[in-house]
Amino acid sequence: MSINIPMLGEETPKVLVKMLNLEASQLSLPESTDQMKLFLGLYAVMQAITQSFDHSIIGSIGYGVGSVIILYGATYYLLRYLKEEHKFVKTLTALAATGAMAAGAYIVLHLIVGVALPPPLPTERLARFLLFPILMWTAFMYAFLFRHVSMRSIPAFCTAAFYVLAIQVFLSALAR
Repeated sequence: MSINIPMLGEETPKVLVKMLNLEASQLSLPESTDQMKLFLGLYAVMQAITQSFDHSIIGSIGYGVGSVIILYGATYYLLRYLKEEHKFVKTLTALAATGAMAAGAYIVLHLIVGVALPPPLPTERLARFLLFPILMWTAFMYAFLFRHVSMRSIPAFCTAAFYVLAIQVFLSALAR
C-alpha cells in the first residue's frame, strides 16, 4: 500500500531514501516550488519540536522559523555566489527534507531515552550526547548535497558544518 500525496509525486520518496544513504543527489528531485514549501514547512515544524523538549513554546516556534530563514538565506546566497541559481529549488528542497528527517530521528531518540529512563536519571544530558552522531550525519548529508552544486569536498564539508553549527548551536542558544 503506497501513500499518495499529490505534491510529493511518485519518485520523491524513493529519491529521499537514496539521499539518506548518500546514493542520489538533489538533482534527481523534481523542480517544484510547492514541494520546496512543503519540506520547508515540515523542516520548521520538526525543528520546533526538537526544541520544545527543553525550551519555551515561543522559543521553539522562533527556532523553527529562524532555522528556515537561515537555511533559505544561506542557500540562496551560496548558490548565487557559485552562479548555480538554477539549482536553488532542488537544493533547498533536499536540504529541508534531509534536515527534517534528521530532526525526526532526534525526536524519536529523545522520546525513546525519555521513556526508557525514569526522571531522576540525566535523560536530557544523555539525549544531547546521542545528538552528536545525528549532527554529524546531517553535516555529511548536507556536504553530499553541496558536492552536487559544484563544490569541492573540503569547501562542501566546511559549508555543511557551518549550516549545522549556525542552526543547531548558535540559533538554539538564542531561541531560549
